[in-house]
Amino acid sequence: MKKFYVTRNNKYQVRCYSINITEEMKNSAYNFAKELIESDNQYTRLLPTTVRDLKDSDVKSKLEIQRTFIGKLGEIAFASLLKELGKDFDAHQMFTIYQGEDNVDSFDFCTKEKETVDVKTGFRQIHTLLLVNEEQFNNNPKDYYVAVKLNAKDLEKQFTLVDLDSITEAIILGYADYTYLKNKCRVKKTLVKETLYFWNTIS
Repeated sequence: MKKFYVTRNNKYQVRCYSINITEEMKNSAYNFAKELIESDNQYTRLLPTTVRDLKDSDVKSKLEIQRTFIGKLGEIAFASLLKELGKDFDAHQMFTIYQGEDNVDSFDFCTKEKETVDVKTGFRQIHTLLLVNEEQFNNNPKDYYVAVKLNAKDLEKQFTLVDLDSITEAIILGYADYTYLKNKCRVKKTLVKETLYFWNTIS
């Protein structure tokens, strides 16, 4: 773990952390993603229309696994940071697969004070914002939203699939609490057809 500081908006110093991604971390995330997607369970509804409508089932499956893998790896990296910092937290849901598209985990982590945490993970150069699904934000809000960035490399020029083995580092880039997002952030439509909250945090 390495600690460093980044200046935001030319005025704020944000403490960030670099976490080494191990093969064990990647294997845990991949096994979870593969089991979840092959169970034909939850995540298709959260994919962009361009992915959901793909006729190539093999590419679609790989993208679904990739999306789930990235998110889970971000959670694992953040859990690693919390452990190194000696923080007490509840992550018993991390590898639980819930049956049914509408039956999902209610949070990624829970602090000893019972505050909920949701981890949002970016993995490309263009991923410069913390994105939070508006429906989830309104109906199942968390106390804190954490921004994580992975150093993945693209496999091809279409910027669809990435080389999962290329990921060696996760940067924990800060967090925003619910009140800040509610009062300060912009709302925008995306390809997922759902409005998302944006927080300009990832660089």
